[in-house]
Amino acid sequence: MNPDPQDFRRAAGIFKALAHPGRLEVACLLMSERTHTQKQLIEELGWPQSTVARHIGMLRSRGLLTATRHGTEVHLELVKPVTVHLMDAVCDWVHPDTGERFTNRFRDLHEVSSHEA
Repeated sequence: MNPDPQDFRRAAGIFKALAHPGRLEVACLLMSERTHTQKQLIEELGWPQSTVARHIGMLRSRGLLTATRHGTEVHLELVKPVTVHLMDAVCDWVHPDTGERFTNRFRDLHEVSSHEA
């Protein structure tokens, strides 16, 4: 059975979406489960709303996250298990000796930068 070329294009699109450092940062924050809304992302990252919305849009268009409006808030959730498994695989590759996860590393970096501000 030959693989469908569309499957390769879709997979490449998923990797392309996560290849951008900003989108990877958004995914890390959403994995931490401390951040659930677009407003929280904007506050955590200190980025303009338009930048956060652009990254969310790309992740949504690739099927990696869902966004649901509740009143004035937009609640975000990574589509599991695909995104979580991909992020875990990247973390295992980046930190094979320690098993450190991006979410822990990002949290630590964010806490340091918050104290310096």
